Amino acid sequence: MSMPLRVIVVDDEQLAREELCYQLEQAQEVEVVAQAGNGVEALSAIDRVDPDLVFLDIQMPGLGGFEVARRLLERDDDSPALVFVTAYAQHAIEAFEVNAVDYLLKPVDSDRLEQALARARRRLSAERGPAGAAVPLNDQLEQI
Repeated sequence: MSMPLRVIVVDDEQLAREELCYQLEQAQEVEVVAQAGNGVEALSAIDRVDPDLVFLDIQMPGLGGFEVARRLLERDDDSPALVFVTAYAQHAIEAFEVNAVDYLLKPVDSDRLEQALARARRRLSAERGPAGAAVPLNDQLEQI
């Protein structure tokens, strides 16, 4: 059995956050390690618990999901993979421009959630290399 995905759920709507956490707890090999109600809390939680994957709402007061994603991209360290979760389909292109793994529409369909988790696992596996350790991109290219 592989290590469970360590996940943070970020949404300013508590009911939406709780519903997604419930769905994630039903999934195989997923551990919700933190929740956040806004972007500032999200960045703090990411620093504190070092998750593999962040489910991130786009429209939140203060620091929105795209701002959180851009701040993570600016860092030199290994940032977690991102899945955007929103009620609005029109932000999908921008989500992939900030390197999102997936884009889910609310209410989240359980089959689509499983697809997003599988996609995140594939990306994380590719980034970490065969032994599970982070492998620099240049080394990954040489292995191909």
